[in-house]
Amino acid sequence: MPLVRNQIHDRLGKENKLESDLSRYLSYRKRCEFITKETPVDYEIFMSFLDMEHYLGLKGNDTWSEEGNESQLMIRNGIMEVIYSLQPDVPTDECIKFCQNLSPSDTILTFNYDTLIEDTLDYLGIRYRLFPNRLKKNIASIDSEAEEGEIVILKLHGSIDWFNKVSYIKDRELSRQHKFPWESAHPIFKQGSTIEHLQLTEGPREASDPLQYIYRVNDLNQVLGAEFWQCNPLILSPSSSKILYADPIKGLWRGIQKAGGMNFGLGVIGYSLPPYDEYTKQALYHLIRNYTEFSFDLELDGLRKSPVRILDYVPSGESDWRIRRNYSFINWERCELITSGVSIDGIEWIMQ
Repeated sequence: MPLVRNQIHDRLGKENKLESDLSRYLSYRKRCEFITKETPVDYEIFMSFLDMEHYLGLKGNDTWSEEGNESQLMIRNGIMEVIYSLQPDVPTDECIKFCQNLSPSDTILTFNYDTLIEDTLDYLGIRYRLFPNRLKKNIASIDSEAEEGEIVILKLHGSIDWFNKVSYIKDRELSRQHKFPWESAHPIFKQGSTIEHLQLTEGPREASDPLQYIYRVNDLNQVLGAEFWQCNPLILSPSSSKILYADPIKGLWRGIQKAGGMNFGLGVIGYSLPPYDEYTKQALYHLIRNYTEFSFDLELDGLRKSPVRILDYVPSGESDWRIRRNYSFINWERCELITSGVSIDGIEWIMQ
């Protein structure tokens, strides 16, 4: 968040809407909770404050847009610009090794906003898709033949290179109804745009599927100069209320609670089940319980279930009791806990 704030300072100056909202929030906390200015800001709670204000329309006519108020949009754009600026131009050896160890039967469920995995798979020429299933023309069944050989990556909190076309479509509909129609300022979707963007999904979709309105931008360099009110990446900001904005990508979550039972491997990398993501704990609980309690001796075509592997960070010399407490629902006889003294940046679930 300090990097995001600096990015916004550089773009809009230090007297911007985000800093004004942050000051207003600190006054709120001081009066409600008797805190001092020296008390560290919990940015998750601050952003939840902004989310609630927007979602409930507490500001009335000052509500900025359906996608969020000014500060929310600034934060999302800032997150995109900061993460993009820190990503390597060429995949690192760690990313290459990770992706080379994947197989076409793997599904990655990730909460990361970055594009490291996709960039590395593109670099290696490995096929993947970013949506749950390909459908046949009748939309009534899954096209297993078309899916064969693909790795699946489901970005459950969105991605810095995803943009939702719905707001643009509504703006155009409203413009056409007006006596004096206006042109769109959306840098990606406006008529005559040269920014390459492709639908996230491919092939037939149900008419009601919101995933079909999500587009992936090939070169984010072309978007970085846009103002925050013109376009915003589709990411769920790191707020304790982020689930309020999950409608466009809810389809990525569909069925997770029923998954796991027929898989042969399950790993959790660097995810410590934070208390503000209770909905995630609910999904992961069922996934892991399905895996460990349903046919744990499953064998098929030479494959056999391995223990659940949890890799997480524990400072050198400290106990792993916090991890075991957070994952108290696990059958530890069927789980392998691997701790590292080095912080892990990735936050992924991997199913094989």
